Amino acid sequence: MKVICIFIATLAFILFFSVGSYAEVIFYDAICLKDEKIMLRAVTKGKVFSKGGQMVEFSVDGTSIGRSLSGGDGAAFKEFRAEKTGLHKVSVASGKDKDSGFLLSLKKGAEIVFIDIEGSMFQPMSGNPKKDSQKVIKAIAKRFPVVYLQAGIFDIRTLKKLLKENEFAEAPLLQWRDGNVFEEADKKGLKIKFVIGGKIVIESAEEFTPKAFSFGEVEGAEEVRDWEEIGKKMRLVIK
Repeated sequence: MKVICIFIATLAFILFFSVGSYAEVIFYDAICLKDEKIMLRAVTKGKVFSKGGQMVEFSVDGTSIGRSLSGGDGAAFKEFRAEKTGLHKVSVASGKDKDSGFLLSLKKGAEIVFIDIEGSMFQPMSGNPKKDSQKVIKAIAKRFPVVYLQAGIFDIRTLKKLLKENEFAEAPLLQWRDGNVFEEADKKGLKIKFVIGGKIVIESAEEFTPKAFSFGEVEGAEEVRDWEEIGKKMRLVIK
């Protein structure tokens, strides 16, 4: 009975946020290397399934880079080359529906901090951030590029909404995909410097030898009590 109640509560929480965050076009954040081409990706959706044959306009930092027609799977792509490093805001529009996100452009060798959202940033089964998480992550973002990871039960739209509503540092949100996100970063010549999160995320990054922090006991990771302790161990200046 307890398991059933937890499942119902979780489902209700997802539906609560998903309804409010519904959009017919979704942009998927990305990381790229400076001066190298990347295919920006958006997906057009109906209320349940992907919806193809829709025109999507892509804009980067407020400037349109053109339009693309979504295919049968709802995916629309647009080629882009980032001429400078840093965080670029990407907006997409399909009819009256809009979405936005981030493209992080880096040089080879850049050191990234990956943060598992559900495994470290929020209290279990709630939309309440863990104490000091916002200010510590903002301090991290001043020293390293930050990438958020979606590795749990909540979808991209729900997590974007939670990040924005709770005023977390702006950073791309990528799908973990059983650790493929780390392999792709490594192939780009990027360094996985730190991983903060839960067991499955940390274990999937093990071969890349990052320094890992977890709020539970995980082999190969340093267990911490709270975000303040992470800040101290990373020697951050927190304001």
